[in-house]
Amino acid sequence: MLKGISSNQALTGLQNDSSIKKLKQTCADFESLLLTYLLKSMRSTIVEDGPIGNTHEGKIIKSMFDENMAMGIARGGGIGLGKILFERLMDR
Repeated sequence: MLKGISSNQALTGLQNDSSIKKLKQTCADFESLLLTYLLKSMRSTIVEDGPIGNTHEGKIIKSMFDENMAMGIARGGGIGLGKILFERLMDR
């Protein structure tokens, strides 16, 4: 017979470490996503001039740059949102 899985079962040490790493990564990814949106919103407020201009290719390059910058910021400590989110979710 199969036993039901309860949500409050204690995890083993290895599973717990893996879960913590996944949670930290997920919180950093969420912060990165928010920062990407923030950078994109800020970029939309400036006039697009210069060598890249407002071309389709220029928009792709700027979008990729914003995504990479947001990932770097989030993984380097970020603005603190990922840390707060991680701490709140660890309490559960």
